[in-house]
Amino acid sequence: GPFVIDVRGSMVNVGQDPDLAANRGLGPSQLPAWGLGLDVGGHVYVFSWRVVTFGVGASALFTGPSRTPGENDPAAGGPTVTTRFTAFSPQLSFNFGDGDGWSYLSGGIGTSRLSVFIEQETEPPQRRARTLNYGGGARWFARPGLAFSFDVRLYAISPLDQTDTEPGSPRMTRVAVSVGVSIK
Repeated sequence: GPFVIDVRGSMVNVGQDPDLAANRGLGPSQLPAWGLGLDVGGHVYVFSWRVVTFGVGASALFTGPSRTPGENDPAAGGPTVTTRFTAFSPQLSFNFGDGDGWSYLSGGIGTSRLSVFIEQETEPPQRRARTLNYGGGARWFARPGLAFSFDVRLYAISPLDQTDTEPGSPRMTRVAVSVGVSIK
């Protein structure tokens, strides 16, 4: 078909960056390092040239792990800290293979929001940052229209200056490893 839709579970590195933690009055060990997330996206294949099929599409990633220091060591206690990461990006993809399965390289420039906060009723405001996302993966079709999908993606997040109401963030790169299904 001329399109594919992906739904995958992800392991996302949200990091324990010292600068990110310090801007929020926290220590790096108080932040979660990894979290489970959801990666959804779709691509439309517009044309082929030799062995490459070119596609355009978009992807979105969502994760929100929490960490309570001292869960395993009560003497080290502290508040529960949540790191919520969302990213959205249009993408251009280069696909290699046939209808039974293919590998791809893709990337795009979009935005992301990385919020780090101590557990509370509402999430504090945090601006979106320009984010370059790039990576690759593969799809293997077990039967017509349904595939096993694997993707590794990097998110290069631009720095944000601190404002009167929002903390700043350093330049960071986050990694997501995703596994799921593709439908075409």
